Amino acid sequence: MIEKTAIEYKQVISTCQDLFAKKTKDYGTAWRVLRLPSITDQIYIKAQRIRSI
Repeated sequence: MIEKTAIEYKQVISTCQDLFAKKTKDYGTAWRVLRLPSITDQIYIKAQRIRSI
């Protein structure tokens, strides 16, 4: 069970890293100018949007 969880975790992290790299290539690092609360707000907005789908 633990091994399966670790494998799934690594797969998700890999997918996230790939997506982040692609988005950075497409849009640059505009997020770097944001303060921490702004980044947190953006993540919250995206999570709410996903939940509403």
